[in-house]
Amino acid sequence: MNMKNMLKYRFITLVCLIFAFTACDNDKLLDLNVDPNNPTDVPAVNLVSQAEYALNSLLWSRGYNAEWTMLLVQQWAQNEYAEESRYTVDGTSFNFAWEDFYAEVLNELSTARGLIEKNENIVGGRRANQLAIIDILRVHAFHNLTDAFGAVPYSQALNSVDFPSPAYDTQESIYKDLLSTIQAAINSIDTSAGSFDSGELIYGGDMSNWKKLGNSLMMRIAMRMVDVDGATAGQYITSAASDLISSNAENALFTFSENPNLANPLFIDAVINNRDDFAVTDVLVDNLSGMGDPRIEVFAGLTNSGEIVGMPYGLTDGEAFALKSTTSRPSEMVRSATASAVVMDYAEVQFLLAEAYERGILSGDAAAAYAEGVKASMNYWGIMDDTAIADYVDKNAYDAGNWKESLGWQKWIAFYMNGPQAWAEWRRLDYPVLAVPAAATSASIPVRLPYPIDEQTRNTAALQAVTSDPNDLLTKMWWDVN
Repeated sequence: MNMKNMLKYRFITLVCLIFAFTACDNDKLLDLNVDPNNPTDVPAVNLVSQAEYALNSLLWSRGYNAEWTMLLVQQWAQNEYAEESRYTVDGTSFNFAWEDFYAEVLNELSTARGLIEKNENIVGGRRANQLAIIDILRVHAFHNLTDAFGAVPYSQALNSVDFPSPAYDTQESIYKDLLSTIQAAINSIDTSAGSFDSGELIYGGDMSNWKKLGNSLMMRIAMRMVDVDGATAGQYITSAASDLISSNAENALFTFSENPNLANPLFIDAVINNRDDFAVTDVLVDNLSGMGDPRIEVFAGLTNSGEIVGMPYGLTDGEAFALKSTTSRPSEMVRSATASAVVMDYAEVQFLLAEAYERGILSGDAAAAYAEGVKASMNYWGIMDDTAIADYVDKNAYDAGNWKESLGWQKWIAFYMNGPQAWAEWRRLDYPVLAVPAAATSASIPVRLPYPIDEQTRNTAALQAVTSDPNDLLTKMWWDVN
């Protein structure tokens, strides 16, 4: 990896993002034609805007979300060019994700932090709050990065002068530092002070909501490692529980723009680029239909015959293409221009609480939290009939004797369109049980990404120190002990 080259700025994009998605002005673009190694005239909030957009665009992208994580959890299938459905990937497949995480997200946040620290006009609680937002975003980005690849450059990352070939940190050490960092960020928040006056695109700079998001993300991270280090996980889960996202109105969402250049990347893929490569699977359709789950009508479109028909998962190119005309696509709603990327929501928080209650980390009613999580997800997807939701919960009741299955299924459903989190929780909880397709090129469903070819060729020694097989798809994450 050539970190110096990777960390150059792409200023033309970021000027469009200060705004809550207004149109770009060509004169302003010309004004940003400055030395990328000395961005002293760039407001820090511009870089925060860029990082928020880039991170959510990546996590909701065709390449990582639709064409990998949504496939691995078998909610979508490819109806042509079906190599990824059969796990045919290598080190060339995910260079884009690695570069986006580091150059487009983490480097922007690091530079923004430096600018704020040097700006003597930002003082007191406002400075602390701006830095807290940046640190929470940084933790969120690194958490997604390490849960995709495992060990990654962390302590030496983003410093190409001192560490042109950065060492890899273990996932265990990364997790523990992420938790320490996000706890410190939460503790530093002053909800009576301001933050960014504009340009923060998730909560508009509202620090009460950022504190709730910080705690909710801290609980997510801690719960993910609970099976391998229960004591540390329990400490942070207990701390987080005091102030969590408490309703759908507080969901952390990144809403994309109607501007075609800044729209939902899956809208760009389907509408702007006229791609039609994905169908919903029979795994999704058959299971939700069997459970009496009304969300299937929101998740999937109708075929020409007026039905919702899932495609068998993991077919060969020819087999998939033969069924393309008779199987359902994802709904127009989930691929609309302004559909939101979900950073964290109330439904997930309730499912995390249910698990914390079941494990005895916190005191509470696991079944009630499970039911509230289902209701929150239903409401998010526009299903508001309380009686129908209660009937569904009764039919698909929480099973304390097999709580991982109960929570695994409902998280799998609630994470629809959020493939990275669906994949992570499927790996951790081992539910739902998914079959390896007959045409797969791997003996098991992949549980990690291959390291990018740029790392294999440019940062060889550092990478070889952590793996002898950079194309490995099957070695579990540090936290995945079951």
